[in-house]
Formats: sequence, C-alpha cells, structure tokens
Amino acid sequence: MPAGPAGPLMKALSAAAALLALFSPAAAQSLEPEQSALLDAARAEAIRYAASLPDFLCTQIVHRSQSLARRTPQSLDTLTIQLSYFNHGEDYKLVAIDGKPASIDFLDAAGAVSTGEFGSRLVSVFHPQSGTGFRWKGWSTLRGRRVARFAYHVAKERSTMYLQYADGRGGASRSVIAAFHGEVLVDAQTHNTLRVTLESEIPAGFPIEANRSVTDYDFADVGGTRYLLPMRAETFCRSAGIESINYIQFRDYRKFQTETNITFAPDGKD
Repeated sequence: MPAGPAGPLMKALSAAAALLALFSPAAAQSLEPEQSALLDAARAEAIRYAASLPDFLCTQIVHRSQSLARRTPQSLDTLTIQLSYFNHGEDYKLVAIDGKPASIDFLDAAGAVSTGEFGSRLVSVFHPQSGTGFRWKGWSTLRGRRVARFAYHVAKERSTMYLQYADGRGGASRSVIAAFHGEVLVDAQTHNTLRVTLESEIPAGFPIEANRSVTDYDFADVGGTRYLLPMRAETFCRSAGIESINYIQFRDYRKFQTETNITFAPDGKD
C-alpha cells in the first residue's frame, strides 16, 4: 500500500490515539489516592452486585419513537417484554406490541432494540478483563445523593459492545464489535453505581452512525432483601438519517421462587 498523506484518515487516527491516551492505564493511575480508593470500592461493589443477583423476572416496557432528519420525534410503538435473569444471563421475550400479543422474537422487532441494561452493563465497565481506563470528573448530585463522576473508556480489543444492523428488506445483516466510553456515577456512601452512560465508538462506514444510552439504578426490597436494580434507561441510535429513541422502564420485579412483586420508591429529582 503506497505511503503518503491520508487526510481525514490521519485526522481520525490522531483523534483515536488522543482518546486512547486520555483513558490509558497511565491516566487511571494519575487519580488521587481518595479517588482511586473510591473507584476500587465501586469496582468491588459492581462485581459483587452482579455475582449476588438472584434469578429474576421483570416486565420491561419500551416506548419507541423515531425522527427523520432531526425533526420532532414521533411515537412508533410500545413493546412489552418479559426479561428473565437466570444464572447471571439475560433473556428477552417479546410479549406484546402496542398491547397486542406478539409472535416474533424481540431482536427481530423492526426498529431499534437494545439489551444489557439489567446485569451485564456494570460488569462490562468494571471487570478487570475489560481493561477499562478511568478519569476523575468531580462530584455531583443524583436523586438527592452525592455521587462521584468517573469517565471511562473500553478499547475495542476488550469490548463486549456488539452492534447489529439489518435493513429490513431481507438483506444480509452486518455486525461489529465497537469500543465504547461514558461515565459512571457512584454513590459516595454506598459505593454503588447509580448511573451508567455509554457511547459506542463506531467504525466509519458502518450503517449505524451513533449509539448511546443512559441507565439508572436504584435499590428495592425483594422478600426483605435489598437489591440494586435497573430503574429506567434511555437509548439513542442514528442510521441513514433516522434517529431512534427508546425510553425503557423496568416493572414488576419478582424472584423465580416467590414471585414477589417489588416497587421502587418515588423518583427523586436529578
């Protein structure tokens, strides 16, 4: 391949190198001792959280909307999904579309869909095998709680971010593993992660041009035991000029054994 100036390609590579340097392990090591201790506690709590989750069922409600060329989003439909968390894995069964029984697979529903909000997202950020780089972003407040903000980055080589695109016309689907970055907001007292933001770093030329999400977690009682569980999420995706926004709510959590319903406390103000 001939050598020489690559114009936009070189600029893209330079930007990627700068981003990797910003989130490199060396950058993570520059945390102050208090910040590093807080991050270590948050990592330990996230891994403990994922390992301690019992087998659950819950109802996931997804309100989907779309907009064309950045116009006002229009409501598309509402999906009702039975989410099963069993042996630390997530399974999604599409139950209804706009209240009518559905007979197709969740991942085959036309439009944008997402998975991973329930248990795997925290692990993908905090597990040592992800090689995540962290930067301190300061203190903030979320739902009345003092939280520490850490920016993070996971390189493609360690990433579990899987994006798939199908044009809906019977053509072959395309998929890619992408690096991703975002922020985690950690409760200063409990060291639990209360919010995870995520943005995929999608290679040029892939049909999905943008993909990002926000997932909020909170505590709830199940049979006398408190668990940190997803409360709500929002996802954004752009492809071929169409922007898709999904508002996700998690309801009616219940354990397999007892089928005990649980209820979140009223939402606080962010």
